[in-house]
Amino acid sequence: MIEARPGTAPVDALSIPDASELAQYSDQSLKQFYARHPGYRARFEDRHLLTDLFVARYHESLFFYKYYYDDLRLVGDPERCSEAFYFIPGFNGTPGQVRFGLPSLFEKFGRDLYLKGLYLDEFSCRQPSWMKYSAKNLQKRRQRIVADLGEMAQRFSRIRVVASSTGFYYFLAAWPEIEKNGCEFILYWVSCAPDSLAESRAEKLFYPINGFTWEGKKWFAYPNHQWLRFINPETSTRKRWRYRRQKKLFFKNDLESRFWCGGVLWDYASRDSINLMLNSNLEIFRRHGQPLDLEAHVLAAVKDGFWDDSSPEHIEQTLDKYLANRRILYKETSHLWVVTPENIAELIG
Repeated sequence: MIEARPGTAPVDALSIPDASELAQYSDQSLKQFYARHPGYRARFEDRHLLTDLFVARYHESLFFYKYYYDDLRLVGDPERCSEAFYFIPGFNGTPGQVRFGLPSLFEKFGRDLYLKGLYLDEFSCRQPSWMKYSAKNLQKRRQRIVADLGEMAQRFSRIRVVASSTGFYYFLAAWPEIEKNGCEFILYWVSCAPDSLAESRAEKLFYPINGFTWEGKKWFAYPNHQWLRFINPETSTRKRWRYRRQKKLFFKNDLESRFWCGGVLWDYASRDSINLMLNSNLEIFRRHGQPLDLEAHVLAAVKDGFWDDSSPEHIEQTLDKYLANRRILYKETSHLWVVTPENIAELIG
């Protein structure tokens, strides 16, 4: 038997639990599950020379000390605050990532701020990314967005939705249900992301080295190093931020999942899984067929390594499909580092 968290039933070591059941596990039991569970390990298909090493290092990193903890799901008291925000993280995100934007929100709204983050146990930062992106879990995430915003609409007449990166496409698919609430919604899309991903050079290079296939979708680890920025700006590991008399060194592994292997930071990614998520949400949107008619503010990076072409012209061609009333704020930086305090402050006005 594998020990569960206090107050929960033990879990049969021979069973293969789904992601929601794994939330019952203690950290130590989860470590044992990832390292030894035969049913779990058997799901890794098409392994390569260094796959086992890289996956072991990735599993270890799930229990590192992190700043983007899942626990930050609520800020403020809904009974006392009048400014309501709802945060939808992107592909590699958890609710705790909103900590990065909180200084800007507190600067403007102070103690009058109430914020709720989208959270499901299936998308916990303790669980590997490849376990999250099943069709069942994607549907659960859309349903949770609808339920959360429906509950908030009973208390607030206006809700500001902050969607990070690909998180926007969940909101897009859920919108037909959300708008029935009769509440005013304002959208802030930070680090806007494309609606499809092509195969990258990194996938072609690293999948044969450290990749694997999980439930029919390819995953590979790509390196992060400042010296690789000339290949793709998203491989940076840190940013020296300066604004007026303020300066700070931001580290990417404080904001997103990264793991050490061979003295270099890496991250696992899956074009197949991202495209599954995008297509699943876009298929729902296309049934309704109309761009969202709400006030929308978009923060875009024109050196974004996730776009094949991150020029303003190409970004606007994509946005025109989905947003009828939008303002775009362009910045000469990369996907993640566009989200700095002064840029967020400028976006929310």
